[in-house]
Amino acid sequence: MFQLRPGSPALIIGAQTANGRSNIGKSVELFGLCQPGERFLNPVNGVVTEMPRNAMRALWLVTGDVTAFDGQHGFAFVRAEHLMPLQPDSEPQDVRERVIG
Repeated sequence: MFQLRPGSPALIIGAQTANGRSNIGKSVELFGLCQPGERFLNPVNGVVTEMPRNAMRALWLVTGDVTAFDGQHGFAFVRAEHLMPLQPDSEPQDVRERVIG
């Protein structure tokens, strides 16, 4: 099974904004899931950011060769449904058996 987890790679597969659509097809690293009202330190620009308390949903802060909604480069905020994880949570059972056995 594949899940979105901080530090994992993902592919951007959708977007709502024009800047966001320019990121479709790009591979990114998931930094963290930002909840409405949560404050966090942006790893790219070093700015403390607060998600609006009235935000409709949590957004993933991703890093890579992407552009944010305001044109800043190196990070973006992306809905979970617009991300496809690229790394499985664990190896399939048969792979583990071959490595161990």
